[in-house]
Amino acid sequence: MKISIKNKEITKTIYVNKNDNLLKVLRENNIEVNNNCGAKGKCGKCKVKVLKYNYLKTTKSDEKYLSKEELKEKIRLACMINLEDDMEIEIINNKDNIYVLTDVYDNFDNLDTNIKKHYIELKKPTLKDQRDDIKRLKESLNIDLEINIKDLQNISEILEENDYKITLATYKNKLLHIQGNDRRKYKYGVAIDLGTTTIALYLIDLNNGDIISVLSKVNNQRAYGGDVISRINYTIENKNGINELNKCIIDEINEMIDKISEDNKINKEEIYNLVVVGNTTMIHLFMKLNCKNIALAPFIPTLTETYECLSSDLDININGIVSFPPGISAYVGSDISAGILSSNICEKEKYSLLLDIGTNGEMALGNKETVFTCSTAAGPAFEGANIKYGVGGIDGAISSIDLNKNTIYKTINNKTPCGICGSGVLDISSQLLQYEIIDESGRICDLDEIKNENLSKRLKEENNMKEFVIFEDESKKISFTQKDIREVQLAKAAINAGIKVLLKKSNLTYDDIEHVYIGGGFGNFMDVESAVNIGMIPKGFKNKIKSIGNCAGKGAINYLINEKKREEIINITNKCKYIELSQSKDFQEFYIDSITFE
Repeated sequence: MKISIKNKEITKTIYVNKNDNLLKVLRENNIEVNNNCGAKGKCGKCKVKVLKYNYLKTTKSDEKYLSKEELKEKIRLACMINLEDDMEIEIINNKDNIYVLTDVYDNFDNLDTNIKKHYIELKKPTLKDQRDDIKRLKESLNIDLEINIKDLQNISEILEENDYKITLATYKNKLLHIQGNDRRKYKYGVAIDLGTTTIALYLIDLNNGDIISVLSKVNNQRAYGGDVISRINYTIENKNGINELNKCIIDEINEMIDKISEDNKINKEEIYNLVVVGNTTMIHLFMKLNCKNIALAPFIPTLTETYECLSSDLDININGIVSFPPGISAYVGSDISAGILSSNICEKEKYSLLLDIGTNGEMALGNKETVFTCSTAAGPAFEGANIKYGVGGIDGAISSIDLNKNTIYKTINNKTPCGICGSGVLDISSQLLQYEIIDESGRICDLDEIKNENLSKRLKEENNMKEFVIFEDESKKISFTQKDIREVQLAKAAINAGIKVLLKKSNLTYDDIEHVYIGGGFGNFMDVESAVNIGMIPKGFKNKIKSIGNCAGKGAINYLINEKKREEIINITNKCKYIELSQSKDFQEFYIDSITFE
C-alpha cells in the first residue's frame, strides 16, 4: 500500500504493508511527529491530518485528546491508525526550531588535557640504522605507544609520503592519528549534554579551551516517548527496540558532528575526544546497554562509573576517544554530576541547592562535606508533554502570560500562537490562582464565582471539562484545562516534596541554604515569582535563586579540557548519597501536603 505524506513543502511517498501502524511507519522513515507516551494513545500529540483514506475512524483516544474542530477537519492520532488502504496525510505537529538552552555563562578552568599532538622529523632509515618504524617513533617520542592495527598498516606509507615529517595525536599513551607535516594547531574536542528532550553540542579548541561553536537539536528519540520510562518500555516491548533507539541517537550525533565540522571548516578526523553527559537512561541508550532494570525495582543500572572507549566502538564519526563522566544512580545521572561540578557546590562550606528541572526533576543539596541527591518524575508537565495544548520551546509557543494586560500572552519570537510551553504553563497556573479563577484545591471556579468579567468570558467547557481560553481565532484554540491544572499540581508537588526531603535528610532549614541554583532548560526560562506563587519552590528560597544556564554542558566542557576536573567529579560522586523517593515515607507526606495551592 502507498502513503503520500505532505510535510511543509515536501511530499514524500512510502510503501507499507497492511495493518502497519502509521506512527511506526513514520518513525521508520525519519518523519518527525511528536509522541510523548510511547504510542499508547495517552498524550494526544502525534496529530496528522488525513487528506484521503477510505477507512477513516474515530477512536476513543481521538475523542479524548482532539477537539471537535480537529475531528471535523479529519485530524487523527497517528498511533491509533493501523493501515488498511492507500492514504494521503499532512504532518501538522513538527518539532523544528525548538529553543535549546546552551548558555554556559562562566569562563572555563585552565587547559589541561591528555590529548596531545607531537610534531617529529625522523631521520631517514639507512643500512646503518635499520630500526623498524615503530621503534624509531617510540624512541623519538619517548612514549611506549599503543598502536592499533589500522595505523600499523598505514604508518610506513605515511612516513615515506611525507619525507618522515609527521604529526601524531595521542591520548595518554594511545596513538589516535598519524598525519603528514605539522598539524599541531588542529586539535579539537566535543562536549555533549544529551537530554531526554534536547541535545546541546559544543565544539572546543583543545589548544586553548575556547568554544568554537555550539549546535543544538531536539532529541529524535522523542518519537519513541517523551520520558525515559516510555523509551525503556519500548526496548522491553520491541525485540529490536534497543537497537532502534541507539541508532536513532548515534545517527543524530553523527549528523550534528558533520554539520558543526562543515560549518567551521574543520576536519572531523581531528576531533579526538567526545565527552557525553546525560541522565542514566540516555547514557545507556547511547552505549546500547540494557536499561530495563532502571525501570524495575530495585532500579539497578548497568553502569554509573566513568567509562572510556574508542569512538569506532560506538560508530561515532570522530577519530579518538568517547568519555563518559560518572553518574550517581539510576535516576541521577552524569548530567547532575556535571552540574554539581560546574556550580562548585562541593567547594563551599555553606550549603547550596541545585535544581535541574527538565523532562525529569533532579536535585542535589550539599557542601564540601557531603551531597544528598534525588529525582522526581516532575518534568513532562513543564515541557508540555502532559498538557493538552503543550509544545516545546518552539516559535509561536506561548511562553509568558499576564492576565492584567490586553494581550495576555507573549510567544517565542512573537509568532502566531501554536501551543503553550513550560514557562507559559507555569505562568498561567500562577495567574489563574492569583486572579481566583482556580481555588486552592486547583478547581476551576464556576462563572458566578469569578469576579473579573473579562476573564470570566474566557471560561468555557469542552467534553464536560472546564477550560480557560488563552488564544482563539477562526481556525485554532489554545486553552488550559482542568486536567492541565491537575498535571501541574502533581508536578509542582513532586519538586516541592523532593526539596523538603533533602532538607530534612540534611537536617537543614531554608535559612541554612546560601544559594539555590537553577539549571536545565525549563528552569532557566521560568518566572521565579510564578514558581514560588504556585508552591513549586518554597517561599523561603525566593531571594536566593540564581539561574546558571546549562550547568551540565558546562561540566561536560570542564571534563573535556581539564584532567583535574575528571578527578574532581569522581570525588564528587563518591560524596553523593542518593535518596530513593519511592521508598520515602517523608516524600509521600510532603507530596500530599504540596498538591494544593497555598
